Amino acid sequence: MTTDNIFDVRNVTLRFGGVVSLSDVSLHHQRGEILAVIGPNGAGKTSLFNSLTGVYQPQEGVITFTGRDVTPISIIGRKAHRVSSAGVARTFQASRMFSALTTFENVKIGAESHKGIGAFGAMVKGPRTRRGERESDLKTIELLNFVGLRDKANTVSASLSYGDRRRLEIARGLATNPQVLLLDEPAAGTNPAEKIQLTELIRKVRDEMGVSILLIEHDMKLVMSLAERLYVLNFGSVIAEGTPAEIRANTSVVEAYLGSSEHEPEGLM
Repeated sequence: MTTDNIFDVRNVTLRFGGVVSLSDVSLHHQRGEILAVIGPNGAGKTSLFNSLTGVYQPQEGVITFTGRDVTPISIIGRKAHRVSSAGVARTFQASRMFSALTTFENVKIGAESHKGIGAFGAMVKGPRTRRGERESDLKTIELLNFVGLRDKANTVSASLSYGDRRRLEIARGLATNPQVLLLDEPAAGTNPAEKIQLTELIRKVRDEMGVSILLIEHDMKLVMSLAERLYVLNFGSVIAEGTPAEIRANTSVVEAYLGSSEHEPEGLM
């Protein structure tokens, strides 16, 4: 794993009227790293993800992304679809798949999103469009094999288990050929066996596809077994950064979790 950064976040502040969602947040994400951001509800984790993907535009600070090109780009001021095209993919805490479509169709939509065929090409179905569709079909099958859903390619996605839905969301994110994949609570709704399979899949994405991973997750057992480094947010500010062992030993982190009525510190200690 190289030591260059795929994300550099420096002194980012995000406000909504008089409410400060992120306050002077700085962090870095090394290329090829599995990095986690944890913290109680309301800590600013999703606001950070939305800022990294161009959904939110912070009022202060710098967010730099270095993808396929060696030239870093600024995320702030760039539209979300431009950020995606640059190599940033994400999943969401609440599933955003097309429930009426099959597993295959959901992934194919992701595979075709960066083809640049356009509405005219899609209607005319010229050679370029047909070639693009064949490539998308092959890529979709490859990704379904990769995440273990090949036998459910024709299953309507609404009927999938929580674990399979999470696999589908990861496959759809990977279909855009990202350099970094942001996972927003990927284990939500999954059972213990599915969590183990999900952990293995996330490692596989990094190890075999070379995609850097940034995740938000409340399951501390999963986080501590998977992440190589963590940042802890509380009330919009970074209160700790380090390895899982360092975070477990940090009294500020323990107090932040014990002080929240909505979270158990199970897995943190």
